[in-house]
Amino acid sequence: MEVDIVEWDNAQSNLRHIRQKVFIEEQQVPEDLEWDHLDKTATHFLGKEGNRPVACARLVKNEYLGRVAVLKDYRNHGWGGRLIRAAEQHLIDHHKGRLSLNAQANSYHFYFNNGYRPDEEMFWDANIPHLKMTKILNRPSPASNTYILGKDPENHYSGQPAASAVWFQLGSNQARRELDIQITDLAHPVFNNTNCVANIARFIRESYQRKVRILINQEIPGLSEHPLLQLQQRMSSRLLIRTVPMATDAESYGNHILFDLKGHMKFDYQSVYCCFNNKLSVSRHKVHYERYWAKSKQLVEGRSLKL
Repeated sequence: MEVDIVEWDNAQSNLRHIRQKVFIEEQQVPEDLEWDHLDKTATHFLGKEGNRPVACARLVKNEYLGRVAVLKDYRNHGWGGRLIRAAEQHLIDHHKGRLSLNAQANSYHFYFNNGYRPDEEMFWDANIPHLKMTKILNRPSPASNTYILGKDPENHYSGQPAASAVWFQLGSNQARRELDIQITDLAHPVFNNTNCVANIARFIRESYQRKVRILINQEIPGLSEHPLLQLQQRMSSRLLIRTVPMATDAESYGNHILFDLKGHMKFDYQSVYCCFNNKLSVSRHKVHYERYWAKSKQLVEGRSLKL
């Protein structure tokens, strides 16, 4: 197992093969976004299992690490950490003091556990929610519980368009028991984005004891085609969707998500609030949620689909 520093012109076929499999085929990243002019001038890292190329990454001149990819059959074998350490050592050897990267939200804990800490920037890239993270090299990583469910007591606010999707993925990745979701706007990207909906599916599949409850304030035409209804068709026993009218002037109105009994998130198109360890906020909204749930009814389209 080794990681080599390579140039694009000499290793293009191997690098392209790995990134084609991971980003374009698995993650559905458009080809015109994957291949750019930075490849020719970037420093590339290629990981090999014996003679087989299985992992890669690139370092661009502004000290940004990106395109970190590991072939599916070789994940959870430590390749991600090897790539990061190789890039960090390369910068240290060239007397550089920091390394930044744009992490997919679902990869947050991997980078966090390797010493990277989040900046404020969150954004969409190829329809995948990302956040910027940075590490100061050759220093102990600062103690932090940022975005850790059950440990981070900060109240986080953001007006960035991707913040709701980023925090939803972080919270749903860490929850272990239940997700209670209240929806007043089914058109919001969090409820339509392929990656966010996939987080709900993965949450359910990881344990038979987990459950997801979703309340919507009204049925809309074509609801049966919505990604959440499509998901319920496949997972009806542990994904429950019901409807209930919600008072628009109530404090509890809006899009809310509860992560276990630890985290609470409220959001619309303009702003997002999230706390990963606020039992008071969670308990208060849990009361509202249970009252709504007790009054809720089965969906009409749900009955027609035999959900």
